[in-house]
Amino acid sequence: MTYRADPKRPWRYGRYYIKQAKTGELAEAVVALRGDKHADGGDKPKAKTVTIDQKNFQFLPETVAIRAGDSVKFTNSDQATHNVQVSGYIASLNVTMPAGGSHTARFDRAGGIRQPLKVGCVFHSAMQAWIFVFDHPHFQLTPQDGRFRLEGVPPGEYELEIVHPAGDLRWRKRVTVAAGQTLHVDISVSPDDKK
Repeated sequence: MTYRADPKRPWRYGRYYIKQAKTGELAEAVVALRGDKHADGGDKPKAKTVTIDQKNFQFLPETVAIRAGDSVKFTNSDQATHNVQVSGYIASLNVTMPAGGSHTARFDRAGGIRQPLKVGCVFHSAMQAWIFVFDHPHFQLTPQDGRFRLEGVPPGEYELEIVHPAGDLRWRKRVTVAAGQTLHVDISVSPDDKK
């Protein structure tokens, strides 16, 4: 997945999420399939816990993608008091975090790629993060190289969707997954994909 820059419409977040300006690999985009044929392929995996730290007055990482039933451990590595405020259809949370503090919250309801939870700090309004909660395993957060791989997808028709919440980018395409075949999709987003 890459980002095609347009000098006439600069993307102010590019310096944070694009490691190589010439090639444009896009990090921290959420990639997911939407459709009726999702299957876990057996038992649901053991619930996981991911960590979002508050450090240098930022949430790190800024975006996480988890399964329903997983938890997020919020920590505060700053010397200042922070807050974790989550409000939305699938969850609500408002916890003050002293320096060195932590709080773990479990997220049981899924909002998928279209209903992420926005995380903020009531004391520092510039701090923001997003939690995407899925009820299926066919999602991924892109690493620095912008690559992604969704495995074990049952054959069928899906919408392949991409969201970059910090950069307000959104892209989607109808795809068909065939049994026993690998589908390669090259995705390039630009300022035209701003939501």
